[in-house]
Amino acid sequence: MGMDPGGYPSDVEASNYDAGFGDCRAGGPAPTYGDGVVTPHAAFLALPYAKRAVVDNLAKMRANLDAYGPGGFYDAIAVRSGTVAKRYLALDQSMILGALGNELGHDSVRRAFVTPQIERALRPLMAMETFNVPARQEAAW
Repeated sequence: MGMDPGGYPSDVEASNYDAGFGDCRAGGPAPTYGDGVVTPHAAFLALPYAKRAVVDNLAKMRANLDAYGPGGFYDAIAVRSGTVAKRYLALDQSMILGALGNELGHDSVRRAFVTPQIERALRPLMAMETFNVPARQEAAW
């Protein structure tokens, strides 16, 4: 994505976002954003914080947007058009199952991964990387 000189797609067909590249090239025009998408798996992730709202939201997605099929909730729904991406993604399904398991197990998934040992092992992996080019050096001709 970062190497595409035309930018990368926004959520509207044929509309790209180009942030530019520092002093090398200016960014393109502001992207055109539509109404976005909703994803059932994102709702499931909110279970610990707004259980009733999540259940209501999922029920509405199922009843009003045809967002549920024989394999469970589909991937995503375009808000304005109501178009449903009728596919099942392993990532979505794992987030749904993880969120349900955590809720039904009284926060057991979170507790299993929030230990000092896990934090020590993961923190270096999650540290922010800095990409840099060394300062220009004069050639010694």
